[in-house]
Amino acid sequence: MTSPSSWYGNQIMNNIYMWCVTAMTVLVAINALWRLLGERERLCKENLSDKDRAFVWRIVLFLVFPLLTLLDLRTTIVATEWFGGYCRNWSYGLMWYQAIPEGLSSAKLLIPVLFAGWIAQLLFAVCLLPALLFRPHPFLSTLIGYTIVFVCGLNLIVEPIIASVGLGGPRWQLAQIAGPPGEQLLLCLTIIAGAFVYLYLLENQNIRLWFCGLSRPQVATKLNGVLLELTSGRYSASLSCQAALLYDKAGLGRHASQELKRLRCTKPGSIYSYFLEGVLAYKHRNYKSARIAFLRSSEFPEVDGKLKAGLLAAGACSAFADGDATSALNLSERALEFDDDCLVARMVKVDVFLKQGKKDEAGEEILLAMRRGLELDIEDKIPLDSDEAMVAIATLEENRVQELVASRN
Repeated sequence: MTSPSSWYGNQIMNNIYMWCVTAMTVLVAINALWRLLGERERLCKENLSDKDRAFVWRIVLFLVFPLLTLLDLRTTIVATEWFGGYCRNWSYGLMWYQAIPEGLSSAKLLIPVLFAGWIAQLLFAVCLLPALLFRPHPFLSTLIGYTIVFVCGLNLIVEPIIASVGLGGPRWQLAQIAGPPGEQLLLCLTIIAGAFVYLYLLENQNIRLWFCGLSRPQVATKLNGVLLELTSGRYSASLSCQAALLYDKAGLGRHASQELKRLRCTKPGSIYSYFLEGVLAYKHRNYKSARIAFLRSSEFPEVDGKLKAGLLAAGACSAFADGDATSALNLSERALEFDDDCLVARMVKVDVFLKQGKKDEAGEEILLAMRRGLELDIEDKIPLDSDEAMVAIATLEENRVQELVASRN
């Protein structure tokens, strides 16, 4: 059996790749901290956008995780010294560390010492949970929730899988090489049990809805109202579509897909099913299917005006995202025929012109949009404003039903 000292001697402490990772981490961490201080208005927003959530993930990865790594290192050193050993030539690189315990009084203590920091990280994540019971601000709730999910996912899912294929870090490699078989088995059983509990809680609908109420309070309120109407027996294609869109905004993509399947079964061929299919397909980056669904929605006889322009512009967005610039430009032109103020269509034209190297045409398109008084803010409007489109579709359906009733009378 290889001793920890000989294993340690075979390791390259000053690996160029690892220190390059550290250097990049420092740069990104400084940028994230600068943006956090310079964009403090994010901390007060009640409705966080996708960009805000991406920024929270950056904070977790490049500001919180280095501190947790330091906690892991310090805990390992303290545990080693507690059991009469020492860590020689340890190193810390923000996203990684190396500290090999030596001189332990018993070989059975190796795995407990190696995974002392691992346990400390999991305990830290568990200790964050009570903070969510006080319903902090959405930004802070999102930061705490993402930190818990990241820490547990990394320690219970990602690292064990990487270690199982022989690519784990020094802790995992040393545990596999020099750890006593009994302690290895206990560690595996603990990780498996923890992973099952983590995945169960992560996929539990009630927990996800509860967290949605903390991080997306406005969406959660609307979703609970729609679900209450659906469960009260007042099912309709409109309610089903609204529920799916709100599920998607709440981060419950699987539930949104299930609602789409339900809508297809109950109302096959309806404008709601095509519209919802397009929105969800675009979210999942299935741009070809999204384009087809949006165009089918726009082809309904009663669809006209701004709604038709919006659906055609959504099809143009999908075509451009799929790499078909020519079709995107044609669809944008068609959309502008029905609504000359369709901002998404104009922005797609700008993207197409820029891709084709036609900077003058792109500039003219932007100036034209500004002259028409359009606000060049397309946040939450790509590929289309789903809330506005839903209102238009609901109005269209109501008018169609009234005309049908009037014709029968």
